[in-house]
Amino acid sequence: MFRFPPLTPLVKKLLVALFGTWIAQILLQNWGGVPIFDVLALDTRSLGVHTLWQIATHVFAFPTGPQAVFSMLITLVFLWWMLAPFELRFGQKRTIQLCIVTALASAALALFIGLIVTSPSRLYGAQAILLGSIAAFAWSYRGQGRMSFFGVIDMKPVHIIYLVLALSALMFITSGDSVALAADIGAIGGGMAFIEWLRRPPTRRRRPRKKRGSLGVVQGGRTDEPRWLN
Repeated sequence: MFRFPPLTPLVKKLLVALFGTWIAQILLQNWGGVPIFDVLALDTRSLGVHTLWQIATHVFAFPTGPQAVFSMLITLVFLWWMLAPFELRFGQKRTIQLCIVTALASAALALFIGLIVTSPSRLYGAQAILLGSIAAFAWSYRGQGRMSFFGVIDMKPVHIIYLVLALSALMFITSGDSVALAADIGAIGGGMAFIEWLRRPPTRRRRPRKKRGSLGVVQGGRTDEPRWLN
């Protein structure tokens, strides 16, 4: 039977921040006449000073029309569903790192494609964190049995990643937005790469060699004497 995971502290703060900034954007954009969406969303057509903050703020930018209400609620629900188990397993620190890595990877690939194609496009929303968390959580369980998708469909963890990629490709076919497709692929790849980084073997530190003094240590003496004598 499907049930939601516990609402972890970091995920709770993230959901409140996303919903709160969305409400603030509605008030500023629709009632105050402030084009706050254009300020927060990542403009992939050109690089400039605005790019410096938009790389970080684009995940908090959401459309303010009535059609965005359902999309916003779905995003929050799926973030709860996928990111909370990740926090339970890896902790708050790794979850914050995952959100940063997926957002940056998504923005970087979107900017690269945005400079190549001629069609205007803006990157916005927390979809990078959502797709990255799905990919990271599924990739962390690869080769360790099967996972239940919504408590109904039983599949291998890697098949969930294939499903997300297929949905991204389907949205590209219907919209023709190559920047959005690049952003999705960047987020998914960033989540998988983050898990591989966590699994890297620990590096061994070399112990500094002790300098030899003028007095050496030699082995000798009887068995009832100390083993090492100066």
